[in-house]
Amino acid sequence: MAVALRAAGVSLGHASAFWGLPTLVGDGNFCSRLSIGRHTGFNVGCYFELYNDIRIGNNVAVGHDVMFLTQTYDTSHGACRATASGSLPVEVGDGAWLGARCTILPGVKIGAGSVIAASVVVSKDIPANVLFFGSRSVSLARWR
Repeated sequence: MAVALRAAGVSLGHASAFWGLPTLVGDGNFCSRLSIGRHTGFNVGCYFELYNDIRIGNNVAVGHDVMFLTQTYDTSHGACRATASGSLPVEVGDGAWLGARCTILPGVKIGAGSVIAASVVVSKDIPANVLFFGSRSVSLARWR
C-alpha cells in the first residue's frame, strides 16, 4: 500500500504503514497535502479530508476510524448553515497516540507525545505530553 500512496503523491516516511485502505478526499493534487513521518502506523478506516495540509509526525499511532478534517464551513446563513468557506491545516506531533474513532477538526495542532482518548472530537490545540479525554486534559508527567 505504501508504494501506491507514494505514487499518488503522499509523502510517507520510512517504515510507516496502513493496516487497511484509507479514504483520501480533496480537490486538485490533494494527495500531495498529506505528509507522514517515519515509523507511524494507521489502523483500518482512517479518513483524510485533504482540502489543506495534514502533517503527521514520526512514531505516531493512529487508531481505527480516525478522521482528519480540514474543510471549514460558514454557519451564518440561515438558509444553509453548512456552506463550505475554506480550509485549515491539521498537525500531529511526534509520538502522539490518537485513539479509535477520534475526530481532529480543521486547524488543530496536537502536541508531541500527547494521547487523544477514543471517540473524542478535538476542536482546539492540544499541548505536548497531555492525555486529552473530551473536555479535560491531564499532564502525562503524572504517570512517569
